[in-house]
Amino acid sequence: MRSLILSIAIGLVGAALVHIIAILAMPQWTGTDAWTRVEALGDGNRFFILANEPNTTNLYNDDPHIRTAVCRFDIGEGPVRITASSDVPLWTFAAYNTSSNETFSMNDRSSIGVDVDIALVTAAQMLQMRRAMPAALERAVLVELSEPEGYAVLRAIVPAPSHEPAARAFLSGAACAPFAIDP
Repeated sequence: MRSLILSIAIGLVGAALVHIIAILAMPQWTGTDAWTRVEALGDGNRFFILANEPNTTNLYNDDPHIRTAVCRFDIGEGPVRITASSDVPLWTFAAYNTSSNETFSMNDRSSIGVDVDIALVTAAQMLQMRRAMPAALERAVLVELSEPEGYAVLRAIVPAPSHEPAARAFLSGAACAPFAIDP
């Protein structure tokens, strides 16, 4: 009798674990995870400004005081540089891997200057750059990522309607482009 109860308990715990794993993995199986939606926006290495209302991409910003742009990148062949000229009260930046885990984040309060200037690199590229830092990156924030593919999210805070034009200009002028390292 005791072994029957133990068998049932083990079976219930096992079934519960299988169901939890299936539920957590569901977004990746259905193609509705954030990475898949970002990938569907279009070519990499360019920012796409997200709408502030629900849409067919399911990528939108529902906060009326935030404007958002997203860029898919691959640093496997070379670094990617994120730049934007700031005329907004506050900006934030975050990098995510293909599993939509945040791998780096910062805002204008922790940057060098007020503009966005971030170089996303692999460990090998970081070593190469430390040997001979390109002059263009001397004031950039260097971010070493463990995975080559991911996406960057750039946000501008819009505390009042009068800041809307500056936020739109900030995001539309943002660049997410490959950067060549001299050998």
